[in-house]
Amino acid sequence: MGKHRIGLLRNTLTWFVICMIALMLLATPLFYWLTKSFYAEDLIDLIEAVQRGQSIPRLDLEEDIIQGVMIQFGIITVVSGIAVVLTISLISKRIWRPFYNTLEAVESFRLESGVLPSLQESRIKEFSDLNTALSHLMTGCIKSFRVQKEFTENASHELQTPLAVFRSKLDILSQLPELTERQATIIQDLNQINNRMSRLNRNLLLLAKMENSQFDGTGLVDVVDVVKDMPYIESLLGGLTLHTDFSVGTLQVRANRPLLEILFSNLIVNAVRHNKPQGEILVKVTPESLIVANTSYEKALDGNKIFERFYRPTQDSKGCGLGLSIVKAVCNYHGWKAGYSYKKEGWHEFKITFI
Repeated sequence: MGKHRIGLLRNTLTWFVICMIALMLLATPLFYWLTKSFYAEDLIDLIEAVQRGQSIPRLDLEEDIIQGVMIQFGIITVVSGIAVVLTISLISKRIWRPFYNTLEAVESFRLESGVLPSLQESRIKEFSDLNTALSHLMTGCIKSFRVQKEFTENASHELQTPLAVFRSKLDILSQLPELTERQATIIQDLNQINNRMSRLNRNLLLLAKMENSQFDGTGLVDVVDVVKDMPYIESLLGGLTLHTDFSVGTLQVRANRPLLEILFSNLIVNAVRHNKPQGEILVKVTPESLIVANTSYEKALDGNKIFERFYRPTQDSKGCGLGLSIVKAVCNYHGWKAGYSYKKEGWHEFKITFI
């Protein structure tokens, strides 16, 4: 059988009444002094005068009653105020302790850990109902997260397999001796579509994993080392000129290194794809940011839409439209800020600020 539970309002009023009674009992000597000094003063003087055989003294009963009532009102007011303060500062703090314990447990809850936090039991009905509702909610979130994680992992495997088989079949077809030029062109187009689908699949799965926090923890990573340890950049440049500007020898940030490498790689690929022939690329590391800029014939882009999925400023844009979305997702994952600006002379600048 569960414990008897009472409402929060009833519990608070009960403790308030208890405090009032206790304080009133403690104030009993004051009321005794008030009665003796004001309400019964004239009566006591009259009795003492009669006992001594003296004449009746001058009585100021009306004045004593008025003074006594005012003093009594002041005492009751002070006692009530003290009771309210005690109820709020001491009793309420004790009553609300289970709520703050629950709040602390919920704040420390991490969905990716899959561990349901232990919520302290409470005799307060409202807090008990809150704990029950939160437990059901977090349990459902954990189950949904596990289902979504399994789906992401299964999709990554199941989608890549047919795409790989399709690519293999195309390679076999392209090696047939009786292949005509028109057929070879069709196979080449199909191969490009297959590669595009593979990239799109990988990028969507990467976004899903970041949104679901399915990556390992973070550690201190040197941004300068990450930039310098990307040997394939030179092979991407073609006829472009790469400029580097490291105003700091090192820039330590707390990050997941593979995700930071993906962020930088996507910025470089974006700079290459949207550059002009014989154009330039600038990679700059400052004490608080990473900047990748490129020349281009394109006009200024919409800074509010450039990081959206599948956003294409022109119909001739290359890629699948997810590169900058992944950059934004990596920044959101780490709490960084991704920004875009258009400089004079056709330079497009993407700035990652490590907050």
